[in-house]
Amino acid sequence: MAANRHWPALGALLGAAAVGAAGGVYHWLLQRPLPQTDGALPVFGLTSDVQVRRDRWGVPHISANGRADMFFAQGFVHAQDRLWQMEMQRRLASGRLAEILGRVALPVDRWVRILGLQRAAGADAEAALAASGDDLKAYLAGINAFLARGVFPIEFTLLRFEPEPWTVADLFGWPKMMGWQLSVNWQVELARARLIARLGPERMAELDDVADAPTILPEGFDFSGLDDVARRLLDASRPLLGPA
Repeated sequence: MAANRHWPALGALLGAAAVGAAGGVYHWLLQRPLPQTDGALPVFGLTSDVQVRRDRWGVPHISANGRADMFFAQGFVHAQDRLWQMEMQRRLASGRLAEILGRVALPVDRWVRILGLQRAAGADAEAALAASGDDLKAYLAGINAFLARGVFPIEFTLLRFEPEPWTVADLFGWPKMMGWQLSVNWQVELARARLIARLGPERMAELDDVADAPTILPEGFDFSGLDDVARRLLDASRPLLGPA
């Protein structure tokens, strides 16, 4: 039986096509979303040219002719470099992880909403707008200008969603979450409050060997009710949190 002379050429053609397709997918998913670090990039929303120079560590340095353009560029570059991190932090602080990660994230979302971090962030946003509204709006416009380009990191493609435009309240959600994370000793503080309620502040100071340490609570503060308050809050949160 004679060999078909066309098979080697067809195989080489198919192999080249497969390599080309794989290269296209690699560029589309991984290379295209990377920040542009050289050349010119037209961006709608600026009033004049802005220069972004990156040092040898990749840290951006922004030069602008005005304050609004400076904050706009900062928001744009921030989103360009860290959009997925920003999105996860925003969703964690607002209790919206389950929308993209599924039921496994529901306990975290419920707990964050019980804490009320997003409500607190909204209150901070109103106060900040009154004090520094122009700067915040310019920074926010820079973030949303990057989102309007429609080029997102691969995580958005894999999870099949696009980020919503950012609001001023979104900017204050993560600082609230950081404040919560830095208060991880709340159980120890409650235990100390219980001991003070039973032993008295003088005896507790002797046990802690902090009799001369400064205090942040007013003289004569009553610790006796903290235990009951903590227990009521915990009991109220259990139906929402589900099983431990």
